[in-house]
Amino acid sequence: MRTGASNIQQALTAEAAAVLKHSLNLARRRGHAQVTPLHVAATLINSSSSASSILRRACARSSPHHPTSLPLQCRALELCFNVALNRLPTSPLPSSSSLLHSHPSLSNALVAALKRAQAHQRRGCIESQNNHPIILSSRATSLCFPSR
Repeated sequence: MRTGASNIQQALTAEAAAVLKHSLNLARRRGHAQVTPLHVAATLINSSSSASSILRRACARSSPHHPTSLPLQCRALELCFNVALNRLPTSPLPSSSSLLHSHPSLSNALVAALKRAQAHQRRGCIESQNNHPIILSSRATSLCFPSR
């Protein structure tokens, strides 16, 4: 990974670092040279653990009047992300030994998004005067995106 990426990764919470690690593994499995925000979004929507189901909870908050449609919305998002991931260019297939050691780099868009999230965190959300050290966590989502 790039040196800037390692600095960013050190500033992440354990939960956010785990999501980034799963996203990196997803990019590696698919043969992508870079980890993009799309990989992170796909990881967040596909994750079955409660700690990483941030995107599912955000979807639930966005349509509180239609809770029965949530599984369909999440499935539709999963399918959209999968189609988009399938359209990303892949690297030539390396040998199996180098595949285990190849590390996709973080895309410029993902590094910028992480830096924006960190800057937003340092400023604190408009709705909250507290500056919690949380990035990509459920509490940050609820602080920044209150339910209607």
